[in-house]
This record gives sequence, structure tokens and C-alpha cells, in this order.
Amino acid sequence: MEGLQFKSLPAMFFANCDRSDFRGWYHRKDGEWIHYSKESLKKNTKAFALALNALGLNKSESVGIIAPSSPNWLIADIAIQLNHSKVVPLFPNISSENFAFQSNDANIKILIVNSIEELDAPLLDNLPSFKNIICIEKNSTLPANGIYWDEFLKRGYDALADEMRAQWIDNQLATINSDDIFSIIYTSGSTGRPKGVELTHRNMLVQIQNIAPMFQFDSQKDSCLTILPVAHVLERMAVYFYTLSGVAIYFGDNPNNLSHILREVRPTIMIVVPRILERLYESMTTAADRAKGLKQHLIKHAIKIAKIKDPNKCPSLLHRIFNLFVYKKMREAVGGNFRMIISGSSALNKSILRFLLNIGLPVFEGYGMTECSPVVSANCKQAIRPGSIGKPLPHLDVRIGKCSEIQVRGESVFKGYHNRPDLNASAFTEDGFYHSGDQGYFDDDGYLYFTGRIKELLKTSTGKYVSPNPIELEIIRHPLVEQALVIANDRKFVSAIIWLNPVGVRRMLKPQNEDYDVENALKSPLVRDAINRHIEHLNEKLNHWEQIRKWTLIGDELTIESGLLTPTLKIRRTVAEKRYAEQIEKMYQQ
Repeated sequence: MEGLQFKSLPAMFFANCDRSDFRGWYHRKDGEWIHYSKESLKKNTKAFALALNALGLNKSESVGIIAPSSPNWLIADIAIQLNHSKVVPLFPNISSENFAFQSNDANIKILIVNSIEELDAPLLDNLPSFKNIICIEKNSTLPANGIYWDEFLKRGYDALADEMRAQWIDNQLATINSDDIFSIIYTSGSTGRPKGVELTHRNMLVQIQNIAPMFQFDSQKDSCLTILPVAHVLERMAVYFYTLSGVAIYFGDNPNNLSHILREVRPTIMIVVPRILERLYESMTTAADRAKGLKQHLIKHAIKIAKIKDPNKCPSLLHRIFNLFVYKKMREAVGGNFRMIISGSSALNKSILRFLLNIGLPVFEGYGMTECSPVVSANCKQAIRPGSIGKPLPHLDVRIGKCSEIQVRGESVFKGYHNRPDLNASAFTEDGFYHSGDQGYFDDDGYLYFTGRIKELLKTSTGKYVSPNPIELEIIRHPLVEQALVIANDRKFVSAIIWLNPVGVRRMLKPQNEDYDVENALKSPLVRDAINRHIEHLNEKLNHWEQIRKWTLIGDELTIESGLLTPTLKIRRTVAEKRYAEQIEKMYQQ
């Protein structure tokens, strides 16, 4: 491995601020884009670091951040690192129990929040335990131990005017060690208490240096949209990578505004989770419902072809015609400027991936986990195989171990969990490979494929093992299905909870002159028969003990706020099983 280009993340950040071609960052707020120049980014970060130092922040302490993605999040992130302290990303809907545990476990003394009003009510009781709380929003309620961001920043600017205090910044920057921990990121495991993943500057810097040749950016031509929370390690790593590349970053205000943001920014680069691409797919394909006559026929046929064509094959004359009259307009609806859309966190529906590639959207799937900073493998322009999760990063050793487990070793792999020597001993093999708990295989050309999670293997009461993830992915391929949860643990047969997709259901019921209503949709013979046929077709591909014998349809909306989804929009298995325990039990009653 070649040497590190930078010794620390703050060193890389300030080097980027000094680039002549760096255009700064942008933040969408109240429908307007606020520009953060490279000068303001640099000065605000130094001022914030000095203000934190004045509070007595030290190396043994951590600072928690609960706020949406914004330049201020990263300013605080780098400023905390300058104090040789650790950043702990948190989420506003975290349970009170986990919030208290993480705060104590990581020794969080200072909490940065966007607004007190955005925190779930159970968290409010914990606020007096912090030494200081910094509120970013001016209209936030201010607790007794609170201070507003702007006022706090002013304290730092006063200190920055003192030459001796300003020299402190240079000393702090010079004394950061590459192997120092810069962040503790708690994984939202489905069971047990959260595990704090300790990541070092080296972990992250090695990662982004090795990704750079795979995804080459032009600081003048490329613009990157950040729509996921930077509290999640994938998006945070992406922002560091954008920083290394010197490109402009646009921080969106809300994923619900994505369609507007895409047209405003016309980004060339974006990192997403599959659920976002599924929403884009739905918005594109509903265009056929609004069209009339020959135009509707043309769009529907173009959609059908895009869903089944092999994206690796040369486009036919018909495909080129569709590109001119249909696919081009679909791309324009999402900005029309994408060079790369990188999808991570979980597997993307295969038919949706095929569709997006065939209409000309360059989607690259990857795979990783927090413990690996987080990327392990990725498709890229130079090496892409749709359906795979790409080839491993060049600095990593990746192998398939017992039970088809993906095991990883390398400089971007963490060294251990915070305060968990009990876990660290079993997290690695004797020769230093990290146990991912995920199953997969390599093809003959070195592309990695994800097949399921060992830790989520379900065991029926008859002793048979069922891997739910591949089955769930097949269930949600149907346009009427939003999400699915396979049930099998300690049960005599496999069943499933299936959430309705309101967009797909509306499209089915409209031609029948049926208005969409959740209760009507749940009872609709058209809807139920379509899903049942899909399940029967899926069962033909499964071993008899894996086949879905019963299923229950759910009309509830899936949101992060409801607790059913993680911040990366994956289903929380334990929460869902508990919430729908009554419906599950009914499926197993004689």
C-alpha cells in the first residue's frame, strides 16, 4: 500500500479549502440554496474548533451530533477532530434507552442538535446530563445548558483573532496521528445493545484513496448531491471522498424534495440506497398513466423493453428510437446529467436495476459495512457486472469462508468495537479477517455476489434453515409490493408480512374505476390475486421448506419516524415482528 496522501481528515479538508479550483459547498434551506465559500468553510471550522477547546473538550471525550446533512455538520465534524476528540453520529428518532447507552458508552459531553423540537420526546429527559448543547437553528428552544450555533461560532471567531490561540489550530493539526480514532459509529443491530465501531483516520483515508481511481471526478465539471444523512457512514465517507476530489457538494434538505432538487442541481454524482431508486423508477413509469393514445402505447412499450433487455447487449434500432422519444425525457426528469449513481446499503431489485441501466442511468452497485469504513466492493465504469456487488477494493483481501461467509482484511477494516473486548475476540479469524456475517460467492471473473446474511438465517421448528433476504428481494420485485418480511424462526412453515405499494396499487385499480383507499386495496380481489400469483411463481423456485405458505397484507406506511425503517431505509426486523405479532400469530393458527 502506497503512503497516505494526507495524515488526517482535517488535513485533507483544509487542503481542499486551499485549492484554487474548489467552488465551495451549497445547502438547500427553505427552498433556497445557501453558498458556503471555501474561505468561510475554513474559517468557520477553525473558529468552531477553538470554541470547543474553550469548553474544555479533551481527547477522552466525545461529541454527539443529531442534525440533518449540511455543511455545518461537516464543519462540526472536522472541528471536533481538531480537538483530538471523537464524533458520534446520532439520529433524532433513536430510542431513549439507546441514546442514554451510547452517550454514556462514548463519554459524550457536548451535544450538537439541529433543533430541540426535532428530537423525539423521550430524548428530552436526557438533555440535562450533557455539559453543553449547541443548537444550530436560531428558532430552536434553548435548554438551560444550551447555546445557539451562531453565538458559539462568534466565540470562536473572537479566539481566532488572537494570534496565540490561532497557533493552537496548527499544533493540533500537526499532532493528529493517522491511527487516532476520529469517530465512534453505533450500528443499529436488530437485537442486543448497539455496538460502537471505532474508525481511525487511516481507515477512512486508505479507503478513499483506493476508491479514487475507480470513480474519477472533475472538480470543475462534476457536482455531487448529498441526499442521505451524513450520520450514516456511507454518505459521510462519500463527502470525504468528494472533499479529496475538490468537487462542489450540494446538501439537499429533504429526500421528499428529491425530484425538485434533481432538476435544480442537475448533479452528475449521487449516492443512494435502493429505496430512493425504487421511488425514481415509480415516478418515471407512472408517466405512461398520464399519457393518452399512441403516446401511452409508446411509453408502455419502451418501459417493457427497458425492464427485460440485457443492458450488456448492444442497443437495437427500436431501443435507439425509444431512447430518443422516451428514455431521454426520463433522464431529463432527474436532471439529465448523471455520470454515476452509486447504490449501497442493500441489494437493488434486479428488474429495476435493468430498467435504469437500459434508459441510460449509470447505476453502480456496491457492498460494505460500517466496520469496513464502509466499502468492500463496488462496480465501476471500468469493471461492471449488473447483479453483482462488484470487485473488492484493491487494498482489501476478501475471501469466502465457512458457511459461504464473506471475510475481509485490510487497512480500512476497523480494529474493534468500543468497550467490547468480549466481541472483539470473536469478530476476527485467527489470521485477521473480519467476520462480516454475510454470505456470498465470487464468479470466475472475480465479481462478488451477495446471497444473504448468516446472522439473519431463520430456523424453522423442523430444523430447516431459511435465508430471508433473497426471498424478500424476490417478493418486492412485484409492483404492488413496497416491502416484505419473511417469518420462519421456530415456526412450522414460512410465512410473510407484505406491505402494499400505494403507487402500484393506484395504477392497478384506476383502469377498473376503483378509487385508491387502503382498506379497499387490502380487500381488493384484483390486488390479492396478483400478489398470490406472484408468490406461487416464486415458490416454484424455492426448496419446499422455504416456500411461503401464508402471507398477510399490510397497508401501513413505512417510515423512519414509525421506527419500522433504519436511517438507510432498511426494514427493522425485530420492531416489525413485534408490531405485527397479532397478524403473524393468525397465520399459524389452525
